[in-house]
Amino acid sequence: MIRAVIFDVDGVILDSTQAIFTNFQETAKRLGVRVPADNEIRKLLGQPSSINLRILFGENPEARKIYDEVNKVTHSNLQLVPNAETALKQVKLKKAIVTSKRLASLKDQLKNHLNYFDAIVTPEDTVKQKPDPEPLLLACKRLGFPPKEVIYTGDALRDLETSRNAGIKFVAFVYTGATREEFSKAGADTIIDSLLDLNKIIKARNSEELKTTKTR
Repeated sequence: MIRAVIFDVDGVILDSTQAIFTNFQETAKRLGVRVPADNEIRKLLGQPSSINLRILFGENPEARKIYDEVNKVTHSNLQLVPNAETALKQVKLKKAIVTSKRLASLKDQLKNHLNYFDAIVTPEDTVKQKPDPEPLLLACKRLGFPPKEVIYTGDALRDLETSRNAGIKFVAFVYTGATREEFSKAGADTIIDSLLDLNKIIKARNSEELKTTKTR
């Protein structure tokens, strides 16, 4: 039975993927270095900005400062992904967030929408980050359910890899992250284009499991 749901944030709850692209690209412009393309940044989605800054700009001490300045502007008025709030209301199970976004930014950007969640895991909570399973396993612990009773939804290939490493069922959400083709090629078996499908999938799986249990 699925008894809890874990959500990624960027590109799943918050419509922030384009803002993330802008953050790194504007940082590169101000540093006077090569500007990374959208697809180059897209491959980095799902891990903390501190890691991505090192990948893109090395140990440049100015990168973090510039990125944070740009981030304040691009993330000042983010909207939720279409149907995100409705989906959160529909899912009556316990819910958690596992995100590469730092806690202060998460609180500032999601505000009262954090009230939908029973547990939160940010990079400050773990030693290792996605695709290591530590963040997801910590979320399961805080929710009070084993991985086999939890489902995780994300929009990046790194999210899919993390769920596999943690032994958690995964629902791939296609919006501004990985494409349906990329998820299919990576072996995702459940792919949705609308968050409104998430609750339907949960109900269908639980109903099927109940039927199987009764016939044993």
